[in-house]
Amino acid sequence: MGEPITRLNPKIESRVNRDFIALSVSLLVEIAMLLKPIDRIKRGKKPYDYRVLLVLCILRIMLRLSYEDYERVMRTDKRICNPLGLKILPSKSTIQRAMKFLNFSLIRQFNNQLISCIIKRKLNIIIDSTGMRCIGRSIWYCIRIKKYTRKRDCNKIHLAVDADLLLILNFRITRWNRNDNPFLEKLLKPFKLLGIIFADKGYLSRKNFQFCMNRNGGLFCPFKKGSTANPKSNPAWKFAFNLYKKCNWIYMDIYHQRY
Repeated sequence: MGEPITRLNPKIESRVNRDFIALSVSLLVEIAMLLKPIDRIKRGKKPYDYRVLLVLCILRIMLRLSYEDYERVMRTDKRICNPLGLKILPSKSTIQRAMKFLNFSLIRQFNNQLISCIIKRKLNIIIDSTGMRCIGRSIWYCIRIKKYTRKRDCNKIHLAVDADLLLILNFRITRWNRNDNPFLEKLLKPFKLLGIIFADKGYLSRKNFQFCMNRNGGLFCPFKKGSTANPKSNPAWKFAFNLYKKCNWIYMDIYHQRY
């Protein structure tokens, strides 16, 4: 029979959703207003501020609403209209056009403003990558049309996540067959002071160990069977390899904190 499904009290659930939306909107607006405004042409109808449209696009995705649901639910929601200073939100066609300008450069600027308060301290960071399906067909639809989704029908997203607050600090999106190793330095480049860096064997290289040590950090990554202590002008590799061999239980206990 299985265990009964526990349901949240509807009054409590409604209050939680209301507070969540209010806090989300206020936070998103505060961050968006830190971005630089764009000068507009003074002729014609006054356009919406791109920062307001950015907030609405992010909020729609966060709430998992389709464009029709946005038109029906979000557009007249006073919890969203009042902080933005609008009587009614832009139409769904405006949001659809705004999504085309929501590029990775703008998202990265927004994310940098979000994490700007914590990047000044020493950061413990988890580095990893995962596949991200770029084809929206369901499994049953693929079976019906006899076109199966392969593992290579995806993109790969490389992430740097703060180990303490679980905030995404940096990201890159590449093809499915790109190697993980070169992206450790690219993901950590904006941060001047590093702490403990957790990564799997895909990021194992002498250059990555030395890069972390040069920024006062330490990379904890399991070594492969064929690895040797030869530093090849990277002393951080030899230090980490000796620690891995002589005090393996300490090294691996620190590494397993990434989970």
